[in-house]
Amino acid sequence: MRPLTGFRKLGTQMLVYVMLISLIVLAGFSYFIYSFMQNMVREQNERLLQQQFQQLDHNIGSLVSEVDRLSMLFLRDERIQNLLYGIADKTEVEFLQSKNDVQNVIDDFIDNYGYIDSIYITSDNLGAVGGSRDRTLVYSKEEWKKSFFSSEPFQRTIERYPELILEPGIRKSFYNPYLTGTHDGYLISLMRGTRAIYDPNTSATLIFNIDERYLASLYAASLKPDEGGMYIVDGSGKILSSSRPEQIDQQGAFVPNAANTGSYGSFDERSGERDMQIVYYRMSAADWYLTKEIPLGQYSAQIFAVQRLVAVVFLLSVLAIFIASYFWLRRMTRPLRLLAEKMQDMSRGELGVTMRHIPGNELGTLIRRFNEMSLSMVELVEKNNEIQEKKRELEIEALQYQINPHFLYNTLNMIRWMAAIVKADNIVGTIVALGNLLRPVFSKKDPMCPLRDELDYLENYLTIANMRFNDGIKFEVGVPEELRNCLVPRFILQPLIENSIAAGRRTDEPGTEIAVRAFEEGETLLLTVTDSGEGLSAGEIAELNYGLELGEATRPGEGGSGVGLNNVNKRIKLYFGEEYGIRFVPRVRGAEVVVTLPVVRDDGFGSPPMKAEA
Repeated sequence: MRPLTGFRKLGTQMLVYVMLISLIVLAGFSYFIYSFMQNMVREQNERLLQQQFQQLDHNIGSLVSEVDRLSMLFLRDERIQNLLYGIADKTEVEFLQSKNDVQNVIDDFIDNYGYIDSIYITSDNLGAVGGSRDRTLVYSKEEWKKSFFSSEPFQRTIERYPELILEPGIRKSFYNPYLTGTHDGYLISLMRGTRAIYDPNTSATLIFNIDERYLASLYAASLKPDEGGMYIVDGSGKILSSSRPEQIDQQGAFVPNAANTGSYGSFDERSGERDMQIVYYRMSAADWYLTKEIPLGQYSAQIFAVQRLVAVVFLLSVLAIFIASYFWLRRMTRPLRLLAEKMQDMSRGELGVTMRHIPGNELGTLIRRFNEMSLSMVELVEKNNEIQEKKRELEIEALQYQINPHFLYNTLNMIRWMAAIVKADNIVGTIVALGNLLRPVFSKKDPMCPLRDELDYLENYLTIANMRFNDGIKFEVGVPEELRNCLVPRFILQPLIENSIAAGRRTDEPGTEIAVRAFEEGETLLLTVTDSGEGLSAGEIAELNYGLELGEATRPGEGGSGVGLNNVNKRIKLYFGEEYGIRFVPRVRGAEVVVTLPVVRDDGFGSPPMKAEA
């Protein structure tokens, strides 16, 4: 279990997460570097290969141009002109008599230009003459007509006169069927229609043949066996020349017309058991493509050093990140460890603990908030204790005015029956009112009651007061029906009415007018108590309101009213908060006190009042 417990520590988790993220980033970065270097090596090789292709294209183009020049030089020879002049009208015997002269010219050209394999001159009606250095043509006229004169190369030569036509992939046996076995091979034929200088009609075809092996030597001489193969394909992907003779006349991996690619490019392909990169280049001499197959494993040796370098850098980076992260995270999490210890102390009941060292970052903000919270908890506990003490004092103060309910009810009931016997209806009414007045004091424990119950309580209270003052108190209630169900603390209006009665008795007026009204302003319930007494000056009002805030208010001439103004104000604030309570407001005649309460609605109703019995 210890390893699991150790992993739950924030420092260990952060170290593990940093290492994981670092490993992922470094691994991705290393892979990116490796791939980038591999691609860079490939692109560099492709650029070098492109330069090589361009050079080979130039060499092959130069070879074709040279053969074109030699063919024109060959045709200017007097012996060739004698053969061509009037060749359409010559007999077969005359055509064959020129064979020795033509063969001498051919031998001279082949001896001087070793890349020429053979030369032939054909006539539509007489066949062909010519051959190579060591073999002359012995093919009959009829056979030539069947093979050559009916072939597509011959037709293109006639159609595109006097352009030089390149025809690759033709075997030597096509011109001479006696060349078989190892003597047979592939040729690159360069053909053009021709005629004598003074003959207006095209009457013959000149064919210069280059051995395919000589063409392959131009691009394959420097190839090593492990470097892949190189070949030339036409537009359909057919191999015309190759560093591997067995591939000639087969379909290559690259098909230009199907690929629809540009003049240079590459792609990857699997050939057999090896992955190959196919690089192609379009030649300018003809509609051919130089193509090279490069084994992808060839790049391994070139990037092996890069692999080792990346591996070493990766391991060193991981080690450096681990060491740096360990000490850095240990230093960064130290305030958190201390904060956790302080919070544990607080959970054991040690209030007021604080931290002295505060870093200048987000942790510092957290620690400052913790210090403030710790100190505020001490203040909150002290304030809560003070509130509880005040509540206890107010409850004791209220209990001081309570009388044993059974004794009081029995006494009142006895007085009522005595008054009923002597027909003292006023005494009976007074006793009933007093009973109704005292009923909620003893029968209900809930500190809150509907406003209608509080008003009923006032009605009973004023009934008794009018008995005392000969109906000299006029009481008016202006409370809308929808506000009578609002909940208010019990016995908050009676002390205010008692003060109004005391203030009204000090005037010369014959009676006292008292009004209770209720208003709703948003979520606030306003209760006002006004009287027609002598009123208060502005200074007295300010002093009285200030005293209410301190809990020391005393209205001038206030008599003993039970729990008093301060008690009512404190009870309201304890129940609802400091923004509620009572306050005196200026008035032209008499005094006015405003009670501010939150609107709390209830559908319950108070207890029914006591009724007098006959």
